[in-house]
Amino acid sequence: MEKVTDYKYALDESSIVAITDQKGIINYVNDNFCNISKYTADELIGQDHRIINSGHHSKEFIKDLWTTIANGKVWKGELKNKAKDGTIYWVDTTIVPFLNASNKPYQYVAIRSDITDRKKGEEELKKTLKEISDYKYALDESAIVAITDQKGIITHVNDNFCKISKYAAEELIGRDHRLINSGYHPKKFIKELWTTIANGKVWKGELKNKAKDGSTYWVATTIVPFLNQAGKPYQYVAIRSDITERKEGEEQIKANNAKAIEHAHILELKNTQLIDFCNIVSHNLRAPLINVSMLVDYVEQSEDEKERMEVLAKIKPVVNHLMDVFNELVESIQVKQDTEIKADKIILKDCIEKILKGFETQIKEYEADILLDLNQASIIYFPQKYIESILSNLISNALKYRSPKRKPTITIKTKKGDNNSIILSVADNGLGIDLELHKDQIFKIRKTFHKHPDAKGFGLFMTKTQVEAMNGKIWAKSQPQKGSTFFIEFKNQNI
Repeated sequence: MEKVTDYKYALDESSIVAITDQKGIINYVNDNFCNISKYTADELIGQDHRIINSGHHSKEFIKDLWTTIANGKVWKGELKNKAKDGTIYWVDTTIVPFLNASNKPYQYVAIRSDITDRKKGEEELKKTLKEISDYKYALDESAIVAITDQKGIITHVNDNFCKISKYAAEELIGRDHRLINSGYHPKKFIKELWTTIANGKVWKGELKNKAKDGSTYWVATTIVPFLNQAGKPYQYVAIRSDITERKEGEEQIKANNAKAIEHAHILELKNTQLIDFCNIVSHNLRAPLINVSMLVDYVEQSEDEKERMEVLAKIKPVVNHLMDVFNELVESIQVKQDTEIKADKIILKDCIEKILKGFETQIKEYEADILLDLNQASIIYFPQKYIESILSNLISNALKYRSPKRKPTITIKTKKGDNNSIILSVADNGLGIDLELHKDQIFKIRKTFHKHPDAKGFGLFMTKTQVEAMNGKIWAKSQPQKGSTFFIEFKNQNI
């Protein structure tokens, strides 16, 4: 008997206990039952368990419980009850039927333990998992998602990733993102991305990727590192959105802007050409025209036929001079407008030898030395007709304006410049030019610096026009009685 009392004491101390008769009327509750239900023993005894029914469980659930214990079997399960103050609590419950001699229950002992905190935790976890599931659903519906391990190996992709990349999930999982690398971004860019996320920081940016069919697409990307307890990434979640249309629009705007700038530049150039043309016409044609006008007036006023014929004879060379000036102007304008001319591959040695044949008589007569140093750059890319004209003009000037005190020496040399350019120089030991006096005039049309019957002042102007037509640059160094060197920079020589 003493042992039974001990067992009862232990049970009352550790569990929530209630005893009912065969009809479910409570005839005993311990203190733990009163504490959790917030009812006194007097309020509970004589009642059935409907007093603490929370309404959570279905009628079928309650019916199954009563069928089990009415058949003399033990029932185990979890019950959600309601305390007197309306609060809810959960109990892990075992109901044991006590049987009489006829094997019929005459009372039931319900032994419970409080699992409210655990159930709350489970409900919170369930709620959290539901929220996570909802977030994942929303993310999968709206974004392009991929998950990789710490080495960048893809472990998960959603349908949107497969759609935009045109790869099946099976083709992506187990691979890294090099599979969709378009090659657009430099190695430094990719390295900075990986350095950022490897240090546990979020990376945000725009990536140009390549789909399975070779087409490219742009994605605004956020890569989030997931960190372990040591603060080291164990996986990365990349969330992307398709911005291909926006990027294509930006590229179109850039292209349109570039075209507009180019068009504005062409208009500005044409306007400058028009102003130059007007200035040249005004400067160079005014005097001959006045001369012609005066001669025509003289013819009209003269009554002497012989005098008239003499004046008419003088008009012809003036008119021929005017025609020469006009032809030169037209030729220079044509070069400036010849924007579609293509560069040819020029082997300089062959080109120079071809040009020198045209000066063979003069070279022999003047005992001129022609020196070539083309080791640094033996080939250039430039229009054939332009380079022949440029070299012809510079060689012709070197021979034309030679010094009477020494044999002419012409040195043609090349060297590599900056940004894939080549610089060609043509140096002579001739009369030279006083650049302090003529610095701003050296490449102007109709400007001459020495008295020579063949000097027209058109060669250097034309040379500059042809060089600049191909975005090149020309300049000169010269000293009187020592000689001149002309430098030409040919751009974009990595064709």
